[in-house]
Amino acid sequence: MPKLSRKIQLRRCNICKRAGHNKATCPKNAREMTAPTAPPKSASAPIRFFVHHVPYSAHQSSHLVDLKKDEETVWKNVKAVEPSQSQDNDYYFFHERKKNNNPTPPARKSISIFSEPKKLTFNSETSESITHPRPIRTIASPCAALARNAKKLFSDANKKLQKTLGTLRFISNQHLSPKRLLPIMAFFVLVAVVPTQANSYYQSLKSASAKVADSSTAGFLALQESTAAILRGNLPTAQNSLQNALQNFDQAVSVIKKKHRVLQSIVSSLPVLGNEVESRQNLILAGQELSLGNAYLVKGIAESQNANNSLTARVKILTNHLKAAAPNYQKALQNMDAVDADTLPFEYQLAFKSFKTLFSAFLNDLKNISELGEPIQEIFGARGLRRYLLVFQNPHELRPTGGFMGSFGILEIKDGAIQRLEVPPGGIYDVQGQLNEYVEPPAPLLLANKRWEMQDANWFPDFPASAEKILWFYRHSRGQTADGVIALNATVLERILGIIGPIESASRGLALTKNNALTAIQEVVEFGEEKKLNRPKQIISDLTPLFIAGIASSSPDNLMPILTNLHEALAQKEIQLYFTDNRAEKAMTEFGWGGKIISSRENQDYLFVVNTNIQGQKSDALIKQKINHQAVVEEDGTVVNSVVITREHQGVAGERLYGQTNIDYIRLYVPEGSQLVSARGFSWPDEKKFRAPENWYKKDSALSAIEREIGVDNPSGTRVTNEFGKTAFGNWVITEPGQTSQVQFIYTLPFNVFQKTVDGPSSRWDTIFLPSREASHYQLIVQRQSGIESGFESQIIYPDGWNPAWNNGEQMTIAVNGASIENAVLKKDKVWSLVMEKKNAD
Repeated sequence: MPKLSRKIQLRRCNICKRAGHNKATCPKNAREMTAPTAPPKSASAPIRFFVHHVPYSAHQSSHLVDLKKDEETVWKNVKAVEPSQSQDNDYYFFHERKKNNNPTPPARKSISIFSEPKKLTFNSETSESITHPRPIRTIASPCAALARNAKKLFSDANKKLQKTLGTLRFISNQHLSPKRLLPIMAFFVLVAVVPTQANSYYQSLKSASAKVADSSTAGFLALQESTAAILRGNLPTAQNSLQNALQNFDQAVSVIKKKHRVLQSIVSSLPVLGNEVESRQNLILAGQELSLGNAYLVKGIAESQNANNSLTARVKILTNHLKAAAPNYQKALQNMDAVDADTLPFEYQLAFKSFKTLFSAFLNDLKNISELGEPIQEIFGARGLRRYLLVFQNPHELRPTGGFMGSFGILEIKDGAIQRLEVPPGGIYDVQGQLNEYVEPPAPLLLANKRWEMQDANWFPDFPASAEKILWFYRHSRGQTADGVIALNATVLERILGIIGPIESASRGLALTKNNALTAIQEVVEFGEEKKLNRPKQIISDLTPLFIAGIASSSPDNLMPILTNLHEALAQKEIQLYFTDNRAEKAMTEFGWGGKIISSRENQDYLFVVNTNIQGQKSDALIKQKINHQAVVEEDGTVVNSVVITREHQGVAGERLYGQTNIDYIRLYVPEGSQLVSARGFSWPDEKKFRAPENWYKKDSALSAIEREIGVDNPSGTRVTNEFGKTAFGNWVITEPGQTSQVQFIYTLPFNVFQKTVDGPSSRWDTIFLPSREASHYQLIVQRQSGIESGFESQIIYPDGWNPAWNNGEQMTIAVNGASIENAVLKKDKVWSLVMEKKNAD
């Protein structure tokens, strides 16, 4: 009897009639239960794997028998993944392939067990985000692999080359011109195909680059020493340091020329490596240009020290060499700007940055000196004899240009050599009896004299105007003309003595130092025996040659301190210069050494407080003055200014010279067209002390042309005039020893800060700072009177709805509705600026 095979009964699903699952897990049932619309049927019925959106506990039917329990299957390690949710609630079938005639499902993120090779993606818009590694450092040598498998090596090299060429195409499109592309391609081919040799070249180049950096930076340090020696006047050290610098730069150039010229040319074109190469090349070029400039300068200084040359000839020689050196210095600065200091050896980076900053200032000073060459030659008599009046001003008795002119001198100079220096022992009063003109003085000076004379000639705060008047008085007294006026405050004497040391007068048994010079001279002038002989200024006449000899014999190390202090004295108006030669006077004005009243624009605020001590003796030595300014911007843009001036007399009543009542005629210079609103706090001298001029005295034409009277404010007696393109308010302030006086001026400015001027700065602030908002610009110019250092504070207040957007100026602090200036000291002229923006309406 044949053996019958046993038929295995399989349990099938009641829905789809298929084996392997039951009704609970039937895919067809799941689709009918969850999907609103069944997916389209395919031509064939592939096996589908799916994942439920609703979690459930996995279980296996107890009727199923796993006959391949221990057999590995390809799906054993496949894990179910929950698909991303979407709005159409479709199911995802990981092994279902759609036919072309079926609708294409929405694009979704594909998940693959096998990851595809990563590709380098170039961003054509932003090349900065791509970092190119240095192939020289990352590609290993394939020599051993070449011996084992030449075909594989060729294939790898070909792939590298293709990748490199793709990279080059991108770089050429983004960074490089066709001329630079060829050497870069050669470099990448060298690196990709022959990496061992490339690495060798790289190491050699790296070594050479380090030598270049060391040599060039050492050269710069030598140049720094050479420049410092030039400024000290030490020519031997300057020449030795210059030679050392040139040797270092020659060594750097030699390394470049003899080694790796071609490879350096290639590497310099690379975006990554080129910065270092170009920086060091620019460093060498800067050093060479700087060396040439220093060579001109050293040569000029050496030739100018020839004793056979006159001073003007020396100035001309030095000026010519400065002009020759200027182009080299300018190129050196441009090359230094192109140097990335971070590419230099670390120990030289700080020195290089410091040197570049100092050299920029040094170059600017040399340009200024070069520009002064021609005027200096004129001033020192290169074209013939020049005569100047030296006016000695005493700030202890304050006058508009710096102080009372008690003494003066006549200086005649030719070819830089002093031909005559005379200081009349009787002082400025020596010309008093020689004056052949009788003119009425400015009204406030009637308190001292009914006739205008030379000692009171510096009435105008504009120094050129006062200098012209001084020359006028000298011409009508001595019958001589002069080519200029040099005003020297007594503080200049203190500056120079602080550098060269004491000056001793053996005949007088007197040693003048920085601390006692002014007091000692005043004691002799006011109370010495020589005053009884009408020679009160004899001490000044005797000390002047000693003072000049002390400067001439000063150590070379004092040259720079002397020049620095003279520059500060010029900037702070302790020295003021006026020349009748137009070129020389223009140069003085441009450098700010002329003491001229600044011309302001129609939309700038301006303030100049001028004090004039009349019959107050030397009491200004103990006066402390503070100026408080406030500018209030109204809703319509008009500006109301308030200026409060506080004067404290710190002297003791009865003290000689300094303990006298301070009588001050004070003037406030403000923008032309300003309207006085009110003034208070003033006190007038006794009218009986004023001297009436004779009826036949003439009106001074220059005074009438400068001071154009507008009127007098009746409540306060304040005189209002127009002078030098400004409106001036004048009145009296009398301060007793130990007392404090305070006066106030309130006035409106002649412009509106909310109105834009055509082609003016206000019309540009909107586009520069706030192109989309309304802007207002306020600027304040404050001039300092020579001879006094006043404290200064200010407040600029805008209406609600305006906020500060930009400001500039020392001691300036921003506030919510404006700005404040606190604890400033007027040692020189100042400028403060403020830009306000209007808030947008909510």
